[in-house]
Amino acid sequence: MMDLSLLNSPQLGAPDAVYLLAHLLRVTQALAAVRQPNEVFDIILNDGLTALNAISGTVLIVQGGRLHVTARKGQDTASIWQDGDLEGHRPSPDALRSNTPLFFRKAGELVAAYPDLEARTGGVAAVANAVLPMVEGGRPLGVIVLDFEAPHEFTPDEEYFLRTLAGQCALALERTQLSRTLERQAQGRAAELEAFVQFSELADTETDVLVLSGRVVDMLGVLFPGCTSVYYALESGRWRAKVHTDDLEANPGLLGAIQAGMPLDTPLFAEAMRTGEPVFVEGWNPEVEQFAQTEAYQSVAVYPLSMEGTLQAMFALGVKDQPHWSPHHQAVFRAVGRSLGLALERTETARRLAAQNAELLARTQALEGVARLSGDLVGGGDHLTLVQRTQHLVLSLLPPGYAAYFENVEGRWRAQVQVGDVGNPALQQAIDAGFPVGRTPTLDHCTQTLEPYFIEAYAPDTDIDPEVAGHLRAAACLPVMVGGRVIGIFNVPLFNERRWDAADKALLVTAVHSLGLTLERAQSVFALARRTEELERSNAELAQFAYVASHDLQEPLRTITSFSQLLSRRYGGQLDERADSYIQFIGDATARMGTLLQDLLAFSRVGSAPMQHRPVDLRVLMEQVLQDLQAQVDQTGARVVVGPLPTVPGDATQLRQLFQNLIGNALKFHHPERAPDVQIVAQEHGSYVTVRIADNGIGIAPDYFERIFTIFQRLHTRETYEGSGMGLAIARKIVERHGGRVWLESTPGHGTTFQVSLPAEGS
Repeated sequence: MMDLSLLNSPQLGAPDAVYLLAHLLRVTQALAAVRQPNEVFDIILNDGLTALNAISGTVLIVQGGRLHVTARKGQDTASIWQDGDLEGHRPSPDALRSNTPLFFRKAGELVAAYPDLEARTGGVAAVANAVLPMVEGGRPLGVIVLDFEAPHEFTPDEEYFLRTLAGQCALALERTQLSRTLERQAQGRAAELEAFVQFSELADTETDVLVLSGRVVDMLGVLFPGCTSVYYALESGRWRAKVHTDDLEANPGLLGAIQAGMPLDTPLFAEAMRTGEPVFVEGWNPEVEQFAQTEAYQSVAVYPLSMEGTLQAMFALGVKDQPHWSPHHQAVFRAVGRSLGLALERTETARRLAAQNAELLARTQALEGVARLSGDLVGGGDHLTLVQRTQHLVLSLLPPGYAAYFENVEGRWRAQVQVGDVGNPALQQAIDAGFPVGRTPTLDHCTQTLEPYFIEAYAPDTDIDPEVAGHLRAAACLPVMVGGRVIGIFNVPLFNERRWDAADKALLVTAVHSLGLTLERAQSVFALARRTEELERSNAELAQFAYVASHDLQEPLRTITSFSQLLSRRYGGQLDERADSYIQFIGDATARMGTLLQDLLAFSRVGSAPMQHRPVDLRVLMEQVLQDLQAQVDQTGARVVVGPLPTVPGDATQLRQLFQNLIGNALKFHHPERAPDVQIVAQEHGSYVTVRIADNGIGIAPDYFERIFTIFQRLHTRETYEGSGMGLAIARKIVERHGGRVWLESTPGHGTTFQVSLPAEGS
């Protein structure tokens, strides 16, 4: 144990650490027993002055946003330490703001740091000073100041002592303030507890708001005999009475007014709305309070009721024979109001939990549905079918809106799948037309960041004309990732503003992520299925062709051809004209059949010949194709314009055959009244290149868009346009073998555009 008698030992020079520690121990023991702030200050100042031989000490406490001198000790004549605000450049506020002690060791240091301090206070600064901030829990409580009559070098031990002294003072102040607060609160606890218990018994497990309010009305009638109590709910911008005591039936004028609703700016209610606290009015004046026909009341009180931080109701009490609100009556009213508020919160919490449980169950079911998307692969659904199923699942758990899945097609965001009505025909037209990539911020954001984008207050002019999208209030956009790249944007706009909470985001992110994984797996499944189907079809076609060509067609055809030629040479001109015509028909038919067999052989070779994959410069290849077709170009007077073309991986021979068929068709099926005009352009987007071959020919009706890719399918007679109907079938087969696709857009009488999508180089 330390010998506390050291505290009384004479000190020569600076006090040592043992001496200062002994002082701190005595201060700690003394502070543990105090209950009043002035006792704290006495102990701190006495020991501070004694330990360091200071001549005076001052305590300034923060009250009402200002520093107030609360205690002084020692020589305080003409002190510079006075009341003041917490702003400005002065020692005490500076120490509090930085929470750092300030030490001024010799004469002139304090005045040099604060030149106007003596003139402003009328005091005289001591030779040396220590300004110690008291801060507890980040809250500034005040400062302790010690003054010295001679220069003072503050040793590390002294600085530690002073910091600890200020900390002990702050803790003691906090404890005494809390103690006094608890004492004051305890005065009303008995009444409050009794009222709380009574109401809790009345409320029991009731969850109906109006029933609870009725029980409060009954209870207040017992606690405040002869009173009038009313429960008001906020409806349509007015306070409307929902439950009231029976005595109001005798005052139909007042009853009608409060049932019709009181304005929000009625002083009594407005004050409670502003502060969120109960309001007690004594000396009730109906004219001042703008509350008609309430002359019978001497005092009135209201209690604001909030649920989840939002003011939703008021409970009012009017007392006829009580001119003043005693602390006891205020405590009882507060307790009843607080109890009703808790009961209402409990009711709202129960309702919210039930809704959350239902929502959680729905979300769980939805996520299970997303997990089952993988199983849809067994049924052979394509990727757009999987997207659509995910859209349905997501929309089932969100407020009204729609879902659209966009892909980048030739530089425009085009909706591939949509679920739900967009709410405006003009918006639907805009979606159908597509949005420009790079100029549609909401959709572009995901491709730039590769992150989901949640908008809680959608600005209508963000992407398009605000008159078109003005009814949209919130949106979510998520990138659909497959193989590390964005293949599309999953877009969900809503018709109401939406705070996207954690559950919403988890639902959408999980659903779209699962969709991406499913599509990634689907790619390999679909690719394998397509390859298997192609092989099976190719094998069947080859087998059939080999049999027919080698056994049933080739030999009889040669026989027919030989004998028809013999007939023509030996008997031509010797029989009648009809016989000569018959012989000619036989020759023409055998020639056509020979052509069909050659085309069929070419078709089978496309599927069976091994692919020679290498980089193919489409610009050079297109020059070769146009050289092959030069005679047809000259014959028709065609104009062929070729734009820049990239290099793609593929089989040069088959790609040459592909474009020769497509350009040849553009020349063959030209309009009889104008020369052919063929435009060939290419565009790269992502991992694909799309080549467009547009003409101004006769066009094709939409009903035949798919039929023309079938073997031996012709839309015109041989007399009108020659050919076997195999060219486009061969073209599709070549494109599909290269991992691409071919499709067309056409308007009868105006022209046709064939589009060929091929993998880009490096993909």
